[in-house]
Amino acid sequence: MPEVDPAIVDAGHWSDIGNWLHWLWAYFFCIVFIAFTFVTAHAVIPSLVASGHLPSKFLMLRRPMYLGVFALIGLAVFFMVLTVRNTQLLEAVYNRFWI
Repeated sequence: MPEVDPAIVDAGHWSDIGNWLHWLWAYFFCIVFIAFTFVTAHAVIPSLVASGHLPSKFLMLRRPMYLGVFALIGLAVFFMVLTVRNTQLLEAVYNRFWI
């Protein structure tokens, strides 16, 4: 099995790696934002309303927050598709895709 030669990683490959990492980080932060928004809409707001720390008008915020979560899920899927589509650089640099 041939060894991986790091000399073949040129400026074009580094640019592709940078683009790939941009999409991967965008996906990560989108998932984190989805989690916080969903937990806020599904658990925090009802709990604070039930305990009396928030007025009941805040329950109306839940539906728009859920719609925002679904929009963010679509955006996260888009980011993951872009991340997976840009994996051809792995085949250009490494001799084995599944290490």
